[in-house]
Amino acid sequence: MSNRTILYGTVALAALSSVAQAQPVTSGQPADANAAPQAAATPLDDSGDEEEIVVTGQRARGSVVGDIPPEQTLDSRDVRATGATNINELLEALAPQLGSARGRGGERPVLLLNGQRISSFRELRDIPTEAIQRVDILPEEVALKYGYRAEQKVVNIVLRQRFRSTTAEVSGNVATEGGRAGGSGDLTRLMIQRNGRTTINLHAEGNGMLTENERDVALAGGADPARSAARSLLPSARQVRGTVTVNRQLGTTSATGNVELEHDEGRALLGLGDVLLLPLARSTASNSIHAGGVLNGNRANWRWTLTGNADVDESITKSDRDDLLSRDRSRQTASSADLTATANGKLFAVPAGDASATFRAELDGERLDAERRRAEVVRSTGLGRTTATGAVNVDLPISRRGRDFSALGNLTLNGNAEVARYSDAGTLTTIGAGANWSPLDRLNLLASWTREEGAPTIQQLGEPSLETPETRIFDFTRGETALVTAITGGNPDLRPDKRNVVKLGANWQPFEKTDLRLRADYVHSVIDRPISSLTATPAVEAAFPGRFVRDAGGRLVSADLRPVNFDQSRRDTLRIGFDFTKPLKSRQPSQALLDRMRAQFGVAGRPPGAQQPGGAGERPGGDRGGFGGRRGGGGGFGGRDRGRLQLSITDTVTFTDRVSIAPGTPGLDYLHGDAAGQSGGTPRHKVEAQAGWSNNGIGARLGADWRSGTRVSTLTGDDLRFSPLGTLDLRLFANLGEQPELVLDHPWLRGSSVRFEVSNLFDSKPRVRNAAGLVPLNYQEDLLDPLGRTVKITFRKLFLPSRSFFQRQNRQGSRSGGGED
Repeated sequence: MSNRTILYGTVALAALSSVAQAQPVTSGQPADANAAPQAAATPLDDSGDEEEIVVTGQRARGSVVGDIPPEQTLDSRDVRATGATNINELLEALAPQLGSARGRGGERPVLLLNGQRISSFRELRDIPTEAIQRVDILPEEVALKYGYRAEQKVVNIVLRQRFRSTTAEVSGNVATEGGRAGGSGDLTRLMIQRNGRTTINLHAEGNGMLTENERDVALAGGADPARSAARSLLPSARQVRGTVTVNRQLGTTSATGNVELEHDEGRALLGLGDVLLLPLARSTASNSIHAGGVLNGNRANWRWTLTGNADVDESITKSDRDDLLSRDRSRQTASSADLTATANGKLFAVPAGDASATFRAELDGERLDAERRRAEVVRSTGLGRTTATGAVNVDLPISRRGRDFSALGNLTLNGNAEVARYSDAGTLTTIGAGANWSPLDRLNLLASWTREEGAPTIQQLGEPSLETPETRIFDFTRGETALVTAITGGNPDLRPDKRNVVKLGANWQPFEKTDLRLRADYVHSVIDRPISSLTATPAVEAAFPGRFVRDAGGRLVSADLRPVNFDQSRRDTLRIGFDFTKPLKSRQPSQALLDRMRAQFGVAGRPPGAQQPGGAGERPGGDRGGFGGRRGGGGGFGGRDRGRLQLSITDTVTFTDRVSIAPGTPGLDYLHGDAAGQSGGTPRHKVEAQAGWSNNGIGARLGADWRSGTRVSTLTGDDLRFSPLGTLDLRLFANLGEQPELVLDHPWLRGSSVRFEVSNLFDSKPRVRNAAGLVPLNYQEDLLDPLGRTVKITFRKLFLPSRSFFQRQNRQGSRSGGGED
């Protein structure tokens, strides 16, 4: 793989010898005292990009448990080439590789840190990408080994062992059509050292409101500027958030605590009142607090984890009504707490290896209290749920290359089971089985089956009902746009669903020395009692006649869109794609330039082309970072093969997407004429692509999404055609700290970067036409995509240690004799 060098026999011994002579920082052994003076000659461009040396038979630091190899591995240079500045942005950039058809939709990938569980995504979200040494992307089945369900891909993030940065970032964005602008700011402090890490983040963002009069939106009764100005397409939004994460190593146990406070508010316009003729508004405000923690440890041949989380979120929604005396206000308080214990280790030995198991015990509690006050009438609801869960996963190796039982290559069988007792839904079970087979080097095949019972969320059951007047929806019965009172919220009568999922997957690297990976996943899913929101189609209205109200003329005036249980659904999909990475040669600065930088900033340099020390990193006597040193981040320069050319393409092909609403009723075929929602049917193809180039501190990245067209039939025969849609996003970025001439002339640019982004570069919008070629009012382009093309500019600054700090650390390094990466 591109980020590893596997050494065999005498080559491994020679490498280990050279690393020892170079005072390897990963050895954990004290360095020779003579190393301190040499620290001043360590390279400026050493930002942790050296190849990680992995000797056969040894796992790379931070690897996941089990024998399932990563589908893709990114080293620090691959990560920097995405242009992402934190882990949240990195996951967005890797979206084509992280998608899965196995989950319930919208789930985030399972995230691991250094091969261990975390309490929540908040622990990682704000970590700058400069602190990342490696990212492993693994299939869903790896989640079972950590106590999770096999519903989403697994992303294992391995951080550097020493890193320090203070980062300030500001950005501004605007829609090119006008009418909406926003901005955000972040201040992050990260310290990673031998005994743990600390992250502190302050975040603020805001966006203005976008109204219909700021776009070309036609109204049913003709142009009316007052009505257009009284309806918002996008609400205003504000957010303020503070997060602190502290991790410490306590002997053989790693302890992490995380606390976050967040405030959100927004305001939307619902239209003109019929009586007061004033804009009616809906405002929301919420405050939340989160506390979480995790303990990771080892005992004998077992790795154990204990995680806990507690959350409280209170939100208030106020809606204006025509009658000033009729207040419409709802309050919702959601609280939850969970405690999870997992253990993974060896059960017994078999000829092909060691059988292993993962055990999980979990206790969850949730509470949702809602109050709706309208016209002095108060309605209160309260729902509570406790869940006790026990799960086990067993892996049994059958064949292993290099052992007596090796005829099949590498083959491991898997079985898993889970029992969950819900206080409101009874006992639900999950069972599954799978096989991981590698018949040849660089070829991995996976097969799995899962039967899972899942309870509706407490929000789906108990969210307060909200009535929104003059909501545009398309009435597929009459083939027209209707302005209705839409009712949304929870449904206490929802029942658990039951899913049967079969997955067949393959991952192949056809050429040993070329970082090209081909991947394919076929998923067959059948769900009994699937939970779905309602769409105003003839079949749905016939099955749920009480949810839709029409006037004497047959026009739709009210629609209750709260979720229900359908009878059964079936979906068959194939995700197929490839990932390609190619290193690019980078320029090397002259020795005279390195000497000038050393004289001005007190940082080190070496002659261009000199051998980079194997694994050499920052020592207490050389806290580099002036131009991309590790603690300062920001990327270095002058190294070999630092550039990257990347390409990733994924096509999700849907073969079947059918739903039976109720026994004895006609089914819905979302691929052939039925509406899966207001956005139409299910496209046959959904393509995601990412292409990037990065070298010498500058880079460009393109992200493309395309979906095929669909058709929806109406009862009147006036079919709607949804055209294919493709969007292209562009990101240009430059790490100014990697331009030595520029930084020498403008020292304040040291550690800084700038990024220019255009979302929806060609301002592509969905196009919908009826049989006559006309656009229904509900499907105007500016209603389907009011924002359109947006431009965003970001400036980022890493505040680096001063020259006196380097000198002080050099003196300390002379006394201590070096340190650990």
